Amino acid sequence: MTETRDSIQDIWGARTPYNGEWPVRIDERTTEEPDHWVQSACVLCSNGCGCDIGVKNGRIVGVRGRAVDRVNHGRLGPKGLHGWEANNSPYPLTTLLIRRKGKLEPATWDEAMSLLVEKSKEQLNKHTSSAIAFYISGQLFIEEYYTLGVLGKASLSTPHMDGNTRRCTATAGAALKISFGTDGQADSYADLDTTDAVLLVGHNLDAAPQQAPGRLAAGPHQAGCPTNAGSGRLAGHRRVGGRDLSRPAGLGSCVHS
Repeated sequence: MTETRDSIQDIWGARTPYNGEWPVRIDERTTEEPDHWVQSACVLCSNGCGCDIGVKNGRIVGVRGRAVDRVNHGRLGPKGLHGWEANNSPYPLTTLLIRRKGKLEPATWDEAMSLLVEKSKEQLNKHTSSAIAFYISGQLFIEEYYTLGVLGKASLSTPHMDGNTRRCTATAGAALKISFGTDGQADSYADLDTTDAVLLVGHNLDAAPQQAPGRLAAGPHQAGCPTNAGSGRLAGHRRVGGRDLSRPAGLGSCVHS
């Protein structure tokens, strides 16, 4: 077993001070020695941290951050380090079940897939593809999201596909699209390595996953990069680097950077 840190006692891991490019720090957690590693990405915080999945005898036995990934430079948060362990739960559903007359009964793969196809065709013929919707978990790997996308879009042609990873930040996504033309992050985390100032509006950056606050807290900003907090909602905010010019914003007030 390999564990680079106890992510309960040490949530984000040691800071890595730098002046230039954010240094590599590879976080890893494995329960057994993997036979091989599969390149992937963690999407549990919607940051898209690059990771490798350790596989042994067809089972996931661990993960590690990818040093060459430009988002996390090898770092993984608590979710990334531990989220995969649910795959090895001792209580998985080992038999397919179909509800017949209100009672769940064991079924074969052929029976289950035939029923799924039959009911899908029934809805498509009766109500069109608009009658089918997918609401997807936010706790999957990117390969699983791709498979669900192929099933929903290419196979069933439904326009109704949504996931918790987007809905939990839907307002932010809509605001970004209106302001910058993209519903995702419009800039690069690397910008934080050279910025002169950071303006926080309605957001406690220090409580966010480690990529942004980690760079600010460990980088050259400690020498004097102002962090401006323009919201009364930042009661828990503390400075992540340099001078804190926090000022609650309200009616009749203005924040200047």
